[in-house]
Amino acid sequence: MWIDDQVLMESHQDICLKTWVPGEAVVVLGRSNKRGTEADRVLCDADAVAILKRLGGGGTVILHDQCLVVSCGLWVRDYYKNDLYFRQMNQSIIDVFQTQIPNTDFKQRGYSDIVLGDKKLVGTSLFRSRNFLLFQASILVDPRVDLMDTYLQHPSLEPDYRQGRSHRDFVMGLAELSKLSTLDWLLVFEQKLLGKIESRMAEELIASQEAQVTHVKSRIAEVRDLD
Repeated sequence: MWIDDQVLMESHQDICLKTWVPGEAVVVLGRSNKRGTEADRVLCDADAVAILKRLGGGGTVILHDQCLVVSCGLWVRDYYKNDLYFRQMNQSIIDVFQTQIPNTDFKQRGYSDIVLGDKKLVGTSLFRSRNFLLFQASILVDPRVDLMDTYLQHPSLEPDYRQGRSHRDFVMGLAELSKLSTLDWLLVFEQKLLGKIESRMAEELIASQEAQVTHVKSRIAEVRDLD
């Protein structure tokens, strides 16, 4: 199943939010990424680590059981305010962080990362289909740098603040800031994130557009070039 499908299947709803912890390691490419460039195809194939491609942009990540994945489908007023929507959705995640880790200076850097200082905690992406917006985030709780080093190449494009750093020097996890486990964080996000999104995005949210839903759902299980 494609990483996007659960939310696309429910795009008839005004807003659909899914949060989960992956059961096994999987490499997920951004829309314009190629697996031969961003992932070690030989090792992925040898170890049966799946390589998927999401509809949204951004860089390649490896999901695993010590990270939390958020997917949110929502209907918004404007076709072109993607910068605003990125900021507001990312700020919603920061709002949840600060319910458990107050007075911590999380920021958005690069185009869509959430960071503390110069260390990345969250990667996010957007996909747009007219008024429908699909937002996804991979949140590091306890980063598996060993998996990153094994299955990912150094990214072909990187945000300016990375400055060529290795995975180990570039990322950090919530475990460095809080004693909450990955499953604890899952519960926190299940309880709090929807309200934060509805508050941050209140002026931009609209009802599901029935005339567009069929097209949105047509993207389910879409075959995308991975090479």
